[in-house]
Amino acid sequence: MPPRSTHTYLKTHQLSGKLLRFSLRDEDARLRTQAAAARAGRSAKTLVKEGEIRLTLVALRKGTVLQSHQVGGATSIQVQRGRVRFSIEDASLDLGAGELVALGPGVAHSAEALSDCGILITTTLEA
Repeated sequence: MPPRSTHTYLKTHQLSGKLLRFSLRDEDARLRTQAAAARAGRSAKTLVKEGEIRLTLVALRKGTVLQSHQVGGATSIQVQRGRVRFSIEDASLDLGAGELVALGPGVAHSAEALSDCGILITTTLEA
Protein backbone atom coordinates (compact mmCIF):
# COMPACT_ATOMS: atom_id res chain seq x y z
CA MET A 1 0.00 0.00 0.00
CA PRO A 2 1.47 3.42 -0.98
CA PRO A 3 2.05 5.93 1.84
CA ARG A 4 -0.76 8.39 2.55
CA SER A 5 0.03 11.73 0.99
CA THR A 6 0.01 14.93 3.02
CA HIS A 7 -2.37 17.61 1.73
CA THR A 8 -1.58 21.25 2.32
CA TYR A 9 -4.51 23.29 3.54
CA LEU A 10 -4.27 26.96 2.65
CA LYS A 11 -0.51 26.86 3.29
CA THR A 12 -1.01 26.91 7.06
CA HIS A 13 -2.95 23.77 7.96
CA GLN A 14 -1.98 20.27 6.97
CA LEU A 15 -4.14 17.24 6.68
CA SER A 16 -1.99 14.22 7.34
CA GLY A 17 -3.74 11.33 8.88
CA LYS A 18 -7.32 11.39 10.02
CA LEU A 19 -8.07 14.76 11.61
CA LEU A 20 -8.34 18.52 11.09
CA ARG A 21 -9.44 20.63 14.05
CA PHE A 22 -10.83 24.16 13.95
CA SER A 23 -12.18 26.66 16.42
CA LEU A 24 -15.26 27.86 14.54
CA ARG A 25 -15.53 30.73 17.02
CA ASP A 26 -11.99 31.94 16.23
CA GLU A 27 -12.37 31.45 12.48
CA ASP A 28 -15.70 33.29 12.55
CA ALA A 29 -14.21 36.18 14.53
CA ARG A 30 -11.55 36.70 11.84
CA LEU A 31 -14.11 36.47 9.04
CA ARG A 32 -16.49 38.81 10.86
CA THR A 33 -13.77 41.48 10.99
CA GLN A 34 -13.01 41.00 7.29
CA ALA A 35 -16.71 41.12 6.32
CA ALA A 36 -17.18 44.35 8.29
CA ALA A 37 -14.47 45.99 6.17
CA ALA A 38 -15.39 44.38 2.84
CA ARG A 39 -17.32 46.34 0.24
CA ALA A 40 -19.34 43.21 -0.59
CA GLY A 41 -20.22 42.72 3.09
CA ARG A 42 -18.97 39.16 3.23
CA SER A 43 -15.89 37.06 3.83
CA ALA A 44 -15.37 33.31 3.48
CA LYS A 45 -12.82 30.63 4.16
CA THR A 46 -12.77 27.05 2.92
CA LEU A 47 -11.95 24.96 5.97
CA VAL A 48 -11.92 21.56 4.29
CA LYS A 49 -11.41 20.65 0.66
CA GLU A 50 -10.86 16.92 0.64
CA GLY A 51 -12.16 14.42 -1.88
CA GLU A 52 -15.81 15.16 -2.63
CA ILE A 53 -16.48 17.36 0.41
CA ARG A 54 -16.09 21.11 0.92
CA LEU A 55 -16.74 22.96 4.20
CA THR A 56 -16.80 26.73 3.96
CA LEU A 57 -17.36 29.21 6.78
CA VAL A 58 -18.94 32.49 5.65
CA ALA A 59 -19.49 35.76 7.54
CA LEU A 60 -22.16 38.11 6.20
CA ARG A 61 -22.85 41.68 7.23
CA LYS A 62 -26.52 42.58 7.84
CA GLY A 63 -28.27 43.23 4.51
CA THR A 64 -25.77 41.29 2.41
CA VAL A 65 -27.44 39.16 -0.27
CA LEU A 66 -26.03 36.05 -1.89
CA GLN A 67 -27.77 35.97 -5.25
CA SER A 68 -29.49 32.82 -6.48
CA HIS A 69 -27.04 30.09 -7.40
CA GLN A 70 -26.79 26.32 -7.42
CA VAL A 71 -24.16 23.64 -6.98
CA GLY A 72 -24.02 20.22 -8.57
CA GLY A 73 -23.94 18.21 -5.35
CA ALA A 74 -25.90 18.16 -2.12
CA THR A 75 -25.56 21.20 0.15
CA SER A 76 -26.26 21.99 3.79
CA ILE A 77 -26.22 25.40 5.42
CA GLN A 78 -25.91 25.67 9.20
CA VAL A 79 -26.37 29.04 10.86
CA GLN A 80 -23.66 29.55 13.48
CA ARG A 81 -24.67 33.06 14.60
CA GLY A 82 -27.25 35.68 13.62
CA ARG A 83 -30.24 35.27 11.28
CA VAL A 84 -30.46 34.47 7.57
CA ARG A 85 -33.38 34.43 5.14
CA PHE A 86 -32.82 31.43 2.93
CA SER A 87 -34.86 31.12 -0.29
CA ILE A 88 -35.52 28.48 -2.93
CA GLU A 89 -37.88 29.08 -5.85
CA ASP A 90 -40.97 30.69 -4.29
CA ALA A 91 -40.37 29.68 -0.66
CA SER A 92 -38.24 31.27 2.04
CA LEU A 93 -37.20 30.37 5.57
CA ASP A 94 -35.80 32.60 8.30
CA LEU A 95 -33.09 30.62 10.08
CA GLY A 96 -31.33 31.41 13.34
CA ALA A 97 -28.26 30.13 15.16
CA GLY A 98 -28.30 26.37 15.52
CA GLU A 99 -30.65 25.78 12.58
CA LEU A 100 -29.71 23.85 9.46
CA VAL A 101 -31.20 23.41 6.01
CA ALA A 102 -30.19 20.71 3.50
CA LEU A 103 -30.66 20.78 -0.27
CA GLY A 104 -30.51 18.13 -2.91
CA PRO A 105 -28.14 18.46 -5.88
CA GLY A 106 -28.76 21.36 -8.24
CA VAL A 107 -31.38 23.23 -6.17
CA ALA A 108 -31.13 26.98 -6.84
CA HIS A 109 -31.02 29.04 -3.64
CA SER A 110 -30.22 32.50 -2.30
CA ALA A 111 -29.60 34.02 1.11
CA GLU A 112 -29.97 37.40 2.80
CA ALA A 113 -28.36 38.29 6.12
CA LEU A 114 -31.13 39.60 8.41
CA SER A 115 -28.41 40.44 10.96
CA ASP A 116 -24.65 40.05 10.99
CA CYS A 117 -24.29 36.30 10.75
CA GLY A 118 -22.00 33.34 10.26
CA ILE A 119 -22.92 30.23 8.28
CA LEU A 120 -21.18 26.92 7.73
CA ILE A 121 -21.77 25.50 4.25
CA THR A 122 -21.09 21.88 3.41
CA THR A 123 -21.16 20.80 -0.23
CA THR A 124 -20.39 17.62 -2.08
CA LEU A 125 -19.23 17.35 -5.65
CA GLU A 126 -21.53 16.03 -8.32
CA ALA A 127 -21.89 12.28 -8.31
